[in-house]
Amino acid sequence: MAQALCQNGISILRLISVVSKTLATLLKDFQTVLDTKWRPSLDLEAAAASAIDACTSIALPTRLERERELIALVNAKFKLNRNGYQSFLDYAASQQIYFNYHDKAELSKCFDFHDGDRFLSFLRHRNLPLSLKNAFQALTKQESLLALSKELSNPKIRRKDARDCDPEERRESIFRALFGGYIFRSLGERAMHQYFNADCRIEYKKSFYDHLKHFHPGTIRRDCALAFAVVDPTTLTTQMSKDGVRNAICNQVRELHSRLANYCFLGILIEPAAAPENEDLQWRLFSDIVIFAERFKEVPLKATYFRPTLIEGATAKHIPGLDSKVARFDLANEGFLFKDCFILPKGVHEIATGSAPGSLLLLFEKSERDETPVPCPACRSVNVAGNSYPSLGVRSWECQNPICPSRSAFDRGNRYSVQALLKQEAIDSEVDQISEGSLRKWKLDVVSGVTERQVAEMLVQHFSLHGDQVLFLNTQNMGPNIHGREIRYEQLSSPSSKVKAYDEFVKSSFFDRWLIKRPFLNDSKVERIEVGLKDVQLYRGDCFDVLGQLPEESVDGAVTSPPYYNARSYSQWPNIYCYFYDMYNSARQVYRVLKPGAVYLFNVFDYFDNENTVVFSSMGKKRMVLGATFIYLFRKIGFRLQGNIAWYKGEIEGKRNFNQGNKSPYYQFPFNCWEHIFVLVKPGRKCRYTFPTILAAKPVVKMVRGENILGHSAPFPPQLPALLIDQMRTQETVLDPYAGSMTTARVARAKGVRSISIELSSEYCSLGVRLLKQDDMPLFSTSIA
Repeated sequence: MAQALCQNGISILRLISVVSKTLATLLKDFQTVLDTKWRPSLDLEAAAASAIDACTSIALPTRLERERELIALVNAKFKLNRNGYQSFLDYAASQQIYFNYHDKAELSKCFDFHDGDRFLSFLRHRNLPLSLKNAFQALTKQESLLALSKELSNPKIRRKDARDCDPEERRESIFRALFGGYIFRSLGERAMHQYFNADCRIEYKKSFYDHLKHFHPGTIRRDCALAFAVVDPTTLTTQMSKDGVRNAICNQVRELHSRLANYCFLGILIEPAAAPENEDLQWRLFSDIVIFAERFKEVPLKATYFRPTLIEGATAKHIPGLDSKVARFDLANEGFLFKDCFILPKGVHEIATGSAPGSLLLLFEKSERDETPVPCPACRSVNVAGNSYPSLGVRSWECQNPICPSRSAFDRGNRYSVQALLKQEAIDSEVDQISEGSLRKWKLDVVSGVTERQVAEMLVQHFSLHGDQVLFLNTQNMGPNIHGREIRYEQLSSPSSKVKAYDEFVKSSFFDRWLIKRPFLNDSKVERIEVGLKDVQLYRGDCFDVLGQLPEESVDGAVTSPPYYNARSYSQWPNIYCYFYDMYNSARQVYRVLKPGAVYLFNVFDYFDNENTVVFSSMGKKRMVLGATFIYLFRKIGFRLQGNIAWYKGEIEGKRNFNQGNKSPYYQFPFNCWEHIFVLVKPGRKCRYTFPTILAAKPVVKMVRGENILGHSAPFPPQLPALLIDQMRTQETVLDPYAGSMTTARVARAKGVRSISIELSSEYCSLGVRLLKQDDMPLFSTSIA
């Protein structure tokens, strides 16, 4: 326990006596304040004595100061002041007074310490009216102790860290957590950091972020904390083939993944492109880059929580033609995480249908598994254990130190990750707080009239920190420093005939797991439902089976929105491989029945879900790359991508945003306000149709007072099928292979166009027929253009 000899020559026995006396004093005061006879177990007592031994030269705070620290610790552990604190914030808001993160952190301490003088100093420092003191209602010492007594006698199990155990065991956990934190606070933060961490004894950094940068440079790297690349397809195609452009960009993406620091971001700006042979090169590059960036690395699955055998079995059951030896389910495809695609119309400040084409801004995050242990940010102990992966690629840790001040109220170790530490630094850093103007401008992922420099400034402010080094590739020169970040400039790497990253990638096992042709067996029962309306055909059944019985090249156009993978109760698949297999084969049948030159409008959204290809837990939830993958499979079938109409929905209900109410970097993800409408053409004849780049239309209002008044959970607005049907000739036929509530058929009937609708659900077939017969239904009442 004790050191052999102190530098001043005090004997071991004398030192042991000092440690024992100090420990006894601290324990007695702890028992007195909390009115308990509880004593620490031998392991906790030994840990406390060892810490005291290391700090015998440190003068303890006064008894009154230690008591205040202990009561504040009780308040903080159980959030006992949460009601009074929230009432104060509500009152301040009613007076048009709002607080940032740093203000709230200080206010919390004022409440937990029941410190009115500190609160008044805060008001004066912020030049706030002193009348706010009337709303300061913090718990007194007696009220805090009474609340603790209730927790000890009848602890509530509403907390995540409260194991299901008997009251006596939970009571012991509470006292352990409080005593460990009390010892830590009594001996002082700096002394404890230097005791638990040898690096702190070499050079002490008060900021844990600075400590990591100095002593763990491999974990916290800021030499390439953000990369921003500009791609001009038109210019590049004058220098090389389209395939050469794709390989050159993917080579660069792969290189940037190795250069970027972990949990940092890559932005790729794709300029509008000329469309030789009517193929939209800009959206083709979107697909190629997104698919490649997310999956270019094949990595063996070794961790115990991965379930490749289960995934393989579920996929093989759904896909009879699967060759497991080729598909290699023991390998996972990894890379960047796709976060968003901004659409940036040029020179248009009011987003409306037909807006001029603009740039695309792709946003990716590097999130790579790192098993290197990281000290606890609270106590800086290296006594930590791997906890879990809260999300893909993010390793979390749990502190095992029994006297860590951040142990939970029920004595669970402090849990943290490097990604969380980076985001906490962004919150703590006042110099990195983002302006209201930038937050407002970039709150949606459709932003009009912005320049390349404005894009660069947004990325720098929203996805890096002050003092970082940032890499710009193929951009205009914007100077050596932007918002306190050092900017380095490079050109895109020259293409190499020997390095063809994309060509190598498409040979990977990922595509062998779902890009498999389903044989058509003409033995499925298909039900033709008599609608009783002229020129309206409705079939109930699997669209692959129904389409297989329709004549080849018999349909003039098609519009649909497919069932989204596992987004609704009626659309469930074991994993994303099974979903893409079904979508691929249904699209093959649509291609077969369409006439040459016909258009297929295909609406899909890149929402959040778990692909179930690595893990089944919530850690696997991510932004799905449905749009990019659909473009790939359509082109594989033979469709030509003529364009992508962005269905702009405006500021949709719910205002889903992930900035958690702060103005810090790494939290500023926009509201997702648009969906893909791919314009797919079957080659063989010139396409006579033209389409806008944006469709501005609000989603269909289906929920009123919690009730679905429409009857379908995911209808699209009539303006969507009207994009094609308005240009079709009377008596031509439009197909909807996933008809749902039959919006396509209803718009077609109103325009004098024939329709073929296919729907698997009997309920939706009945709903569609009922809606068709409602002649007074206002089809076009939802435009926002």
